[in-house]
Order: sequence, then C-alpha cells, then structure tokens
Amino acid sequence: MRVFLSCLVCRIVTFILQKMGRGATSMPGKVALKVKRNVLADLSKDTKVIIVTGTNGKTTSCRILEEGLIEAGKSYFINKSGANLITGVTASFIMNSTITGKCKKDYAIIECDENAFKEVSRYIRADVILVTNVFRDQLDRYGEVTHTLNAIKESVKNLPDAVVCLDADCSLTYSMSREIPNKIVTFGVSVPFEKNAKAPEISDAKYCIFCKNEYDYTYHTYGHLGGFVCNKCGYKRPEPDFAVTSVEELGKDHSIVVADFAGSKNIVRVNIGGAYNVYNAIGCAAALSSIGIEEKTIISAIEHFSGAFGRMEQFKSGDNDINVILVKNPAGFSQTMSFLSTVEEDFSLFICLNDNGADGRDISWIWDVDFNGIFEKSNVKEIYVSGKRCYDMAIRVKYEGVGDREIKVIENEDYHKLLDIAVSQGRDVYIVPTYTSMMTMRPVIAKRLGGKEFWE
Repeated sequence: MRVFLSCLVCRIVTFILQKMGRGATSMPGKVALKVKRNVLADLSKDTKVIIVTGTNGKTTSCRILEEGLIEAGKSYFINKSGANLITGVTASFIMNSTITGKCKKDYAIIECDENAFKEVSRYIRADVILVTNVFRDQLDRYGEVTHTLNAIKESVKNLPDAVVCLDADCSLTYSMSREIPNKIVTFGVSVPFEKNAKAPEISDAKYCIFCKNEYDYTYHTYGHLGGFVCNKCGYKRPEPDFAVTSVEELGKDHSIVVADFAGSKNIVRVNIGGAYNVYNAIGCAAALSSIGIEEKTIISAIEHFSGAFGRMEQFKSGDNDINVILVKNPAGFSQTMSFLSTVEEDFSLFICLNDNGADGRDISWIWDVDFNGIFEKSNVKEIYVSGKRCYDMAIRVKYEGVGDREIKVIENEDYHKLLDIAVSQGRDVYIVPTYTSMMTMRPVIAKRLGGKEFWE
C-alpha cells in the first residue's frame, strides 16, 4: 500500500511542477521518500540496473550506455536530467514504473553522485557499477580525494553481487580492488595521448595509497592517470581487460583509437572530442560487455552516441558552432584547456565561474588549473569571463598571461548578453562554464538556437 501511495504522490507532484514549467527532477522523489523510505528496494528488484559514479565523466558515460541499449533493442530508462541524488533516482524509477511500483523497463541507467551513492546503495540493487575515476572535486563538499574514494568503496560493499568496472589507470579507483568482494572488470588507456607527457605539478594521487611511497610512472595520460608503479610495496597498474592500445587521432569532434575488448582488437571512432572521452568510451565498453551486449553493438554505440547536455554540446549559429563544455574541478578544466589547445581554427573563449552550492563555494581550485599554453596560440581571438565570480576568473586568466588581448567581463550573469556577443563573433565559440552557470545559461542558448530541455 505504501509503495502505491509513494508512486501516487510522486506522480501528482511531477504533474503539478511540469504544468508550472519546471523540470520536476528531485522534489517528487523527496515527497515519495517521505511516504516510504526504502521504496527503491521495491522499484529496482526486477530491473537490471547499471550505476555510474565517480568524479568526472558520469553523464557522458550514461549517454554511451544509453546508446548501447538503444542499439541492442533493450527497453530502458535513465535519469537523464542529471538528478543524481537519491531523490532524483527515486523519482526516475517511479515515473518509469506502474502505479503499484513494478518497473516497466528491463534496464535502468543510473547516474549517481559519489556521496549520494552511500544512501542509494542501501536500498537499490545493481547488476553493474561503473566507477569512472576519482579526482579532487569541490573540497568544501567532498573533502579530499580519500573521502570520495571511501564513500564509493563503502557503497560498493553494499552491492556485493554487482560487477564493478574500475579504471585501471587511476591508482585511487583501482585500489578498491583489494577490498571489495565483487567481480571486477578493468579498463584503461595503455598509451599516452601525447609523447613524453609528464606528471602535473599538482597531483591528486602523488603517493601510494597503501605505503605512501611516491609513485613512478611508465607513462602519463592526464592528471594522475597512467602507468603508476609503487617501487616500495609493489602496487601498480594492472593490464586492463578493456584497453585502448593505440591513439590514432584526437580531433576536435572525435577520436580514433585501437581498442582491445578482452582480447579482441578493434578500430573505434569515439564520436566526441577530448582525451577524457576516450576513457569514458572504454569504460562503457567494459560495462556494456558486463551485461551481455555484443561487441559490434558496443562499437556502434561509441561511434554514434551524442554528447549530453553541456558536455561537448554543440549549437549551430549560422556557419559557426557554439560549443558548451562543462568544467567542475582542476582535472576537468585542465583537460578542457588541453583539448582547446589542439583546435586549429580561430575561436573565441568564454569562461563562466560560479560559486553556488552545486559548484562548490571554494573557488581556490581555479589556481590549480593547467591552461596548457592555450593563450600562446594566436587563434584564440577574444577572451570573455562571466558568472558570479567573473572578476576572480579574470584575475586568474590575467596571471596566466594573455599577450595583448583584452579580458572582457560580462557582469551580473547576463547570459542573454553573453549569447548576443557569442553569435556576433563570426567564428566558432567555446563556452566553458561551471555547473550552475551552465544550467542557467543553457536554456538561454537552447531557446535561441534550438535544443531540448535539460531533463528531456
């Protein structure tokens, strides 16, 4: 009876909020949980559940997994809105179930916040858990990386029957393999993206998590990812089950790699730019294989998926592209700058920094960003900063050194003005916002240039 009531009130609240023009992604779930706290256990019991967690790459990974299920002809749902706390997860299940709580889909793809995973894992059941990576992220909310790692590890222990896909190149993520009881499938990139790539000056995992000795590396990909080796206790990167063995091309809108899927070599075109998306692709290959999806279907999904909202999302403005690339922490921001440094065409750069709760109040992390010499390139024609902390961002960019360019400030989070300027550039534009800036800005862009609402 309480499952029925929980589903009923969730639907009523969703209907009312959507009539008001709101996304209805979390509040309905909050109300439903007031009626029955453990309703997720009832809702998920007959559904094959894939949970995606980790610091970076969750939303894009969910899009690849979604494409894999579409191409495999499976019925599924996904918490596409990015409402990845227990309230949003609960609402997603209820809206895809009957009024009595029986899920109408065979599969569920659930993006789950690292901290929220602790609570979600007490109630949900899961078949596969994909852990993308662990990086420093929002110190005022998550604390240091070991706090995030322990949160994920304890959550996984609540789901001992799930297959766990771990990033073999992340010394933090892979360390869980020594403590969790689950079957483990590993993935990674076995070559550097750039020749002679060096470790960053500031690393989230410089010392061995077990004996505190400084790691040596046989190669680096980005951040602390790569061929880590502890010469004191012997902890090191394993040979992954799913591995990128060669990077043939890193383009602005795609990558071409050679990938080994558990012994089967394939040439794969990743349908989105950025080295970090190569990791997302190979991680999803491991997860999709773990639920029995065929290899050819996995490759097709990687080659045809489209970016999630705000993640390498592209809008057309006449003959030019306006690209939105979300950043949330030093590693992601650094990789975005590394990606933009490979763009050869002229473009204008807009950076938008907020310090709302979902962004993290502490913005000191922007000083740990590696801009990868982007302002040494003459094709970066104009630089704009915006957001609540636009002047802090302007100072950070100024200290990086921008030559004779002027750093132009758009105050008061005026995203209508920002878009007016962007569409008038006469060249491609890359907008790099933090989370709440992106969530406020994107409806403005979508309304003018076309695009779905974020929850669709």
